[in-house]
This record gives sequence, structure tokens and C-alpha cells, in this order.
Amino acid sequence: MKSNLLIFFLLLLPISFSACSNGEREKGETLVKINDYDLSLLEFQQQLARELNFNEDLKLTPEVKTAFLEQLIQEELLIQEARRLKLDRKEKFTRAIERYWKSTLIRDLLERKSEEISQTIVIPQTEIEAFYEQLKKESETPPPLAEIQDEIITELKEKKMSEKLKEWLTRVEKKADITIDQKLLLKD
Repeated sequence: MKSNLLIFFLLLLPISFSACSNGEREKGETLVKINDYDLSLLEFQQQLARELNFNEDLKLTPEVKTAFLEQLIQEELLIQEARRLKLDRKEKFTRAIERYWKSTLIRDLLERKSEEISQTIVIPQTEIEAFYEQLKKESETPPPLAEIQDEIITELKEKKMSEKLKEWLTRVEKKADITIDQKLLLKD
């Protein structure tokens, strides 16, 4: 089962060893040579360490090291074959990479901005109590405030975060120079 999980995970990894030229890689002893690709012992150890950190159930044994290396070899062979067939130059592939790049970039930006905003949000006790009073009007028997105060704080923070993110995005949009050709947009 662990071996199947490892195989599945490795096949899904968006790692392309061929993307790096030999000059950009860490120098070190070559553990394995796969056609024109050299995998150094250092690279192997780093990738194995990441995998072991990611999958805590996996224990470092000679069998695991061998299986991991075999998977890296299979992955590299598949990448080389895909590149030989020029699949990495197909429009479908480049569009997928572009979508992944864009979504990752946007996610990272929003995470960064959310963290920045969250550090400025304070929920006064009066807002908590007002929220609780509204809850009492909507519910016949809400739990005591002391029991649900943390949940109320979380909900109020999330609401403020969302509002502040929308305000920030509106400011970004207002600063931008956006021109839409409505005739072209509505053209049949």
C-alpha cells in the first residue's frame, strides 16, 4: 500500500528534472545517469528527505531508498519521452502550465495580503456582544456567550477580512488603466 501511495504521489509531483541544465544543479557525485540527465547524490538525498518529511509513515530503509530511486528514474524516463514527442511544446501543455502559474501566483498574493490584513483586525467586545444579541433574536435559546465567543470572534474576523480584501482589490482596480472595447465584446 505504501509503495502504491509513493508511486501515485511521485507521478503527480510537478517536478521536472530535465528542466534544469546540468550547470544550474548542485555539483556532486552522480548517483544515476539517465540518458543525458545526471541525478546527483545530493539531489536524491534532498528529494528523499522532502518525501520522508511529507509522508511521516514512510521509514528510511534500503528498500524505500531503492524504490524511491526507481520511481525517480521512471519519472525522468517519462519526462524525457514526453519531451522527445515534443508534448512540452503543445499548446494544451503550455496553457495548463500558464493556468497553474497564474493560480499559484494569485493564491500566494492573496495569502500574503490576507496575512497582512489579519494582523490589523481587532474585534471589540461591543461588536461581539452586538453579534450575540442579534443571534439571540434569531434563535430561541442560543448557548451562553462565554461558550460561543471564540466562534463569534472567528466569524467576525472572517467577515472583516473579506470586506478588507474586497476594498483592497477595488483600490487595485481603480489604480489600473483598464479599457474595454464594448463593441468588440458585444460583437456576434
